[in-house]
Amino acid sequence: MYAMWHVTKKGEKSKISIFVSKFSIIGAVFIPIGIYLTYRVFNLQLQSMKREATYKVIDRGWLNVNKSFVEYYKECPTFINSLYYTWQKKVLGEEIKYNTTDKWYAVNYISISIFQGWEDFITSTDIDDTGDVVWLNNFLQWANSPILYNNWHVLKTNFAETTQLFGDFVFFTARENNITNSEDLNNEAIKVVNSDMYKSIINRRFKK
Repeated sequence: MYAMWHVTKKGEKSKISIFVSKFSIIGAVFIPIGIYLTYRVFNLQLQSMKREATYKVIDRGWLNVNKSFVEYYKECPTFINSLYYTWQKKVLGEEIKYNTTDKWYAVNYISISIFQGWEDFITSTDIDDTGDVVWLNNFLQWANSPILYNNWHVLKTNFAETTQLFGDFVFFTARENNITNSEDLNNEAIKVVNSDMYKSIINRRFKK
């Protein structure tokens, strides 16, 4: 019986050869798909790990350092002041121009926290479920501050090129539009998110 199962007429393919040929076709289709999906999963995991590592470095080497300046300023004001140019402290404080008693180092920390938040945002737009418009509502509100606007010009070079472009665009939008209520604010946020400029910045960020 076994031998007969393999016997075929002249020119007729055996059942085994038909099965093997079909299996080869299936394998040729699904194996590349499996390889591609494995690559995509690996790549997404790698990108996620890189972002997490980047955020940790930023926390340790940037935000926490500036936070320590605020916490220990009374203990070593001479040293902390020596870490900044005089022209930077004048812009970051602006006590005379804005008639305020705000300390430049505290203003500096809050400012870089906001700007770092912008950089984190454009780095994680593809994995954050909050929604771009929600974030832009906050960013446009903050960008309305003349003090923050002045500080941006002092601190912007500490951030990635895409962050600088994003910050310039947010400040431009906030300053060029008369936002008088929450509806105006939300409408401007929607315009920003749907603009070619915003899309270009996000695309450039992810190509790096």
